[in-house]
Amino acid sequence: MEFIKGPLGSHKNYLNHIALMNCIDYFNLQKKHEEMNESNTPSKFEELRLFLNAIESLNNILDYFYYENEDSISHSKLNEFKEAVFGQYPALNDVADIANAYKHCIREGRSGKNTKLPWAKDLQKPSLVVDINISDTSQPKVEAEFKFEWPISEHEEAISEAFRFWIKYQNDEGPNLLCV
Repeated sequence: MEFIKGPLGSHKNYLNHIALMNCIDYFNLQKKHEEMNESNTPSKFEELRLFLNAIESLNNILDYFYYENEDSISHSKLNEFKEAVFGQYPALNDVADIANAYKHCIREGRSGKNTKLPWAKDLQKPSLVVDINISDTSQPKVEAEFKFEWPISEHEEAISEAFRFWIKYQNDEGPNLLCV
């Protein structure tokens, strides 16, 4: 009967047809690029795009779960429920931090910009490497190279851990989120 609800009709459908599939798309693209030894900037940008789709999708699962089970959850507000889940499952909190940085560009608190939380620009590590060779003073050589370092190891850990969490949940080996 779940199938009839469509991919957005329940948290399990969203998990199976959207969130986990977005992760698989990202992981497959990474594998393809690795096998083909593609590490150029456009390839890294493409990986970042699929990573952000996957992270945002993983972050949305708790919203779907909460509103589908609102009457059975002891927390009266979504943010209270999420905080309780994050307290027990830090990997999901890591995903939320990354997703919120991406989604909000600059994070704000009551007193304005919050520099303690990651911002969108913190999700990437672009750099410009300049090499100046002045051994021949009559013709110095200057070379500049743009580098886009991707993936970032802590982001890879976060998405992988959250993916494993939701796979276990999907297979009924994970936590009962109604009891959080």
